[in-house]
Amino acid sequence: MKHLTLFLFFTFSLFTNALTAQSIGEQYNNFVNEAELSIIDGDYKRALVKYNKGFAETGIEFNIDLYNAAVCAHKENNKEQFFLFADRLADKGVGAELFERKVFEDYSGSRAFLKIKQKAKKVRQKNLKANRQYFLYLDEFRKKDSVYNKLRLTKYRESWVLPDTLEVLFRNNTINLFNYIKKNGYYSEKKLGVAITLDNGLDDFKLPSDVFLHYLEMGKDKSLKNEIKEMYISGMKRGEIKPCFLTHYIEMGNRVFNDIGNYAFKIFECEIYRLREIPELDKINKNRRMYLQGSLYDYEKKLVFAYCCNNDFEFHYSIIGSPVSKEDYFYTASDIVGKVKDCSMK
Repeated sequence: MKHLTLFLFFTFSLFTNALTAQSIGEQYNNFVNEAELSIIDGDYKRALVKYNKGFAETGIEFNIDLYNAAVCAHKENNKEQFFLFADRLADKGVGAELFERKVFEDYSGSRAFLKIKQKAKKVRQKNLKANRQYFLYLDEFRKKDSVYNKLRLTKYRESWVLPDTLEVLFRNNTINLFNYIKKNGYYSEKKLGVAITLDNGLDDFKLPSDVFLHYLEMGKDKSLKNEIKEMYISGMKRGEIKPCFLTHYIEMGNRVFNDIGNYAFKIFECEIYRLREIPELDKINKNRRMYLQGSLYDYEKKLVFAYCCNNDFEFHYSIIGSPVSKEDYFYTASDIVGKVKDCSMK
C-alpha cells in the first residue's frame, strides 16, 4: 500500500508539473517582455540584464531582441556589450544596412565596427545563396495564391460561396505549402539565418504567412485551418516564432484563434484610443497567455511606445486600422492613451 501511495504521488507530481511547466518559447518571451517594459521605463541597464538572461537560459536569440539589446548597451555606453550583440546580429545575416542607422553613427569610424558590417554583408549573401531554392518554391505557392485571391476580390467579390473548382485549388495550394514546410522546415530565422523582423528583412519571408492568412480568413477546411493554427502555436512554444509577429494572424484568422482583445485599441484622428469597458477581460488575458501575447495592459504600454515615442528601438506592436462608424458612442466609450507621433505614416 505504501508503494502504491508513493507511485500515485509521483505520477500526480509529474502530471502537475506537465500542466504548469513553461515552454522554452514562453520562458524566453517572459524575459523579453520584462526587457521591453524596462526600455519603456528608460531603465536600459535592467533591460540588458533581462535580455542576457533570456539569451543565456533559453538559447534563443531573435534578431529584433539582439538589436534592442545592442541599442540598450549603446545608451548605457557599454561598448563591450554593444559589440557583442552587434557581432551576433552580423552572424545571423541581418545585412550591413542595419548598422547604417543613425543610432550607431558613433561607431562609424571604428575598425571593429567596420569588420562587423563586412561580416554582416558576407553572411547575408551566403544565406541568400544557400536558401535560393527554398525561396523559389515559396514564391510559386505565393503566385498561385495571388491568382486565387485576385479572383475572390474581383470576379467573385459579391459571391458568398466560391465556385468548387476555385475552392479546391485554393485548398490544395495551401495544403501543398503546408506539407512543403513540414518536409523542408519552417521559414524561421533559425533555419534561414536572415532577419525577418527588422526593416531590412526580406519580403520573401512573408510569402507563406500571406498564403496561410488567406486560408485562415476564407478557407472552408476546418481541419486544415486548425493544423495551420497548431503550427503557429507550436512554433511559438519552441521559440521559432515571435508572438508579436502573429498578432495580426490571430486577429484576422476568422475565429480560428480565440479573441485576444486587440479590438479595444483604435487610431482615430492621430490619437490612440482604448475602449473603456472591455467585456470578459479575464478571459481575454487568458487567451493572450495561451498565445504568449502578454497582458492587454502591457500591450497598451508597448503600443503607445511604438506609435508615440521618438526612439531608436524596434517595437513591432501595431493596431489594425478599422473605421469608426458611430463617433458619438466611440468618444463616450473610449479613452485617449496616446498621440501618434507621425500620423502621416500610419
